[in-house]
Amino acid sequence: MRLVHNMRPSMISLWLLLACGPAPGLAVDVLTMENGDRLTGQVKSLAGRKVFLKTAYAGTIRIDWLKLEGFSSDRRFEVEVDRGRKYRGKLVLAEGKLTVATAKETVSVEKDRVVSLAPKAEKEGGSLWKEVEGTLDLGYNLTRGHSRLHQSSLLAKAEYDQGHYKISGDLSSILSRHEDTDPTSRQTARIRLDRFVSPHLFFFSLGNFERNDRQRLNYRTLLGSGLGWTLIKNKRAELSLIGGLTLTGERFRVDEGVAAPPNIRSGEGLAGIEWKVDLFDWIDFSSKLTTHPNLSDAEDYRLEYDGTMRMPLSKNLSWSLSFYDRYAHRPPVRVRRNDFGLVSAFGIHF
Repeated sequence: MRLVHNMRPSMISLWLLLACGPAPGLAVDVLTMENGDRLTGQVKSLAGRKVFLKTAYAGTIRIDWLKLEGFSSDRRFEVEVDRGRKYRGKLVLAEGKLTVATAKETVSVEKDRVVSLAPKAEKEGGSLWKEVEGTLDLGYNLTRGHSRLHQSSLLAKAEYDQGHYKISGDLSSILSRHEDTDPTSRQTARIRLDRFVSPHLFFFSLGNFERNDRQRLNYRTLLGSGLGWTLIKNKRAELSLIGGLTLTGERFRVDEGVAAPPNIRSGEGLAGIEWKVDLFDWIDFSSKLTTHPNLSDAEDYRLEYDGTMRMPLSKNLSWSLSFYDRYAHRPPVRVRRNDFGLVSAFGIHF
């Protein structure tokens, strides 16, 4: 009795955990410590070098990842290593190395190179759509008084990331109507495929479409490809440089009685910087700046900027503030060089 009385509560919890094991129906992950202790439960995540293990009798406990000797599970996990590579598959940790059995290969990495991991077992055998992550934002602005303005916006983003390659895309539509004027709208659609050949280097191919009444742009289509280099990628920040070539087609409209310029087809260069930052551990900020110099006219170029700040309101609901800017150094019709806007919206995650 004296022995039990002198035992600390944490030792009693650990003893119960080891003796009783996981609750019925709880997926079993087995963790072995350097001192030989064996823990069972359900790994929820790895963050900040801490493994969060859900147990049946001690709740969720934190374990030092670097002090683990072994880890095995029948579930699939997504693993990210220090240089930004992601792998999905079943895991085994032994002799200081984590082995990931993916659908196409088996990869082994040093234990201290692992940045994060999260279970993906619930998606195993599911459709492609269950692997897609994204947001859908809707906004509406209304003003009265001296100015009567209606403005609605729809913004959608999606990403399908399989580690060796990533498909991303976004859509946006903004409709504005001011009193006694014709409505104006702006629509964009973009898709890009990234194929990683090393932790830093990737090839990309892209396709863009844009329509903008305020710039009298009936359409602008863009197809291109190039190379990208990831300078920084960790839990809080990601920074990449991209460069390539594109084929661009444009069509503008003019006032009645004015001869319309012909369809414009040209080759353009592409150089840009993309970055993402996690601010204060709860605000996501993403931004992209690209320049498009005309290959046949050195004095003609375009600049494009897109940035979004997103703040979570609940598990699947967020509020976002997006800013865009389009600059044409020598527009072919009489419009302002700059077209920019600020859009606020509420969104859902999927």
